[in-house]
Amino acid sequence: MTRYFILWTTAAITLAAVLGCSPNAIKDLTPEDSQVFITDVRSDANWSSYSTFSLADSVFTLNNQRAGIWNDSRAPGMTNSVANNLSSRGYKRVERHQKPDLGVSIIGISNVQNDIIANPNPWGWGGGWGGGWGPGWGWGPAFSVVQSSEVYWYVEIIDLKNATPGQTPRALWNAQIRGNGILDESLFNNMIGAIFAQSAYMKR
Repeated sequence: MTRYFILWTTAAITLAAVLGCSPNAIKDLTPEDSQVFITDVRSDANWSSYSTFSLADSVFTLNNQRAGIWNDSRAPGMTNSVANNLSSRGYKRVERHQKPDLGVSIIGISNVQNDIIANPNPWGWGGGWGGGWGPGWGWGPAFSVVQSSEVYWYVEIIDLKNATPGQTPRALWNAQIRGNGILDESLFNNMIGAIFAQSAYMKR
């Protein structure tokens, strides 16, 4: 698949202008300026050959490989925005039992990871008087645990029209939305609009 990586234009301009002036300038970016949109597409996909799509009313979640449903009042805002963008490209939304040409999924992915980092100086001070031995040297930990997390949106379109029974349909396109403010419902239309804007080839 062909990958397109676009850092929103305003963010690129802002970074170029201020990074040389202040090491902490990036913290002043607005949520919109911090967002990154990444899309992958199959180069052999013939988008004009598809006419219908099916999109679940639910937004799925994947939390540390545990699947679920995003039971949140904001979910319809995300699904409606994706559906509206596809409809504006000439595709008609239908129900799953109507044999759609394309299947669309929206997934909110959240991963928390614990990383173990070696301590370069495990011979730390013991922190006081230890067991009658006086203020000697204590045994410090040989490692530290650092926790990191990431949250992002993943949108995927698969080919149901040409799917072979018993086999997994091939993915035609996917997009990732990363950055700050991605759970802000007021930004959903802009975010979804951005991933479709850089996918102009997707049209009936």
